Amino acid sequence: MKSRLSESDVMPSNKDEEAKVDDEDFLTRWSRRKREAQQAQEPAESAGGAVSKPEKPDTLPTDADMPPLESLTEDSDYSGFLSPKVSEALRKQALRKLFHSAGINVRDGLDDYDEDFTEFAKLGDIVTADLKHQLGKEMQKRVESIEETPIEPVTAVEQELQTEQHQEPTDDIEPEDEAP
Repeated sequence: MKSRLSESDVMPSNKDEEAKVDDEDFLTRWSRRKREAQQAQEPAESAGGAVSKPEKPDTLPTDADMPPLESLTEDSDYSGFLSPKVSEALRKQALRKLFHSAGINVRDGLDDYDEDFTEFAKLGDIVTADLKHQLGKEMQKRVESIEETPIEPVTAVEQELQTEQHQEPTDDIEPEDEAP
């Protein structure tokens, strides 16, 4: 014979607790349970005594506490220069020295913009495909514009004026000899 579970075995019997759980939203309930779990772990840690938190020094280093910049190497500890009591100028100088050191200032070759692109190799007589394409488009535009302009007939008088303007001077005048 199998025994059936009653509602009291599955559900909490305290009606106030039920109402409290129903009224809580998910995040509130999660936060409450997390705090309870942390409180349960804290006595266990303090009983063991093995876990101790590192103590922070009461005094923060200042400019006077920092070593001279000339004595710093890439293996030196630069963390003291990040203290809020160290002047901004000294911090910048120390970090500049660190970032210019051989161990840090290494290019890995993976960055597309690692190289100096301020000077370009001259193309010389090379005509690129893009330039040829642009020249072809410009030529096509000019041909189309010429084809669209109407040609006016030239009258005989205008033709005479054009021929007079284009005639070369006669050879009556001898060129001057240049003196050596």
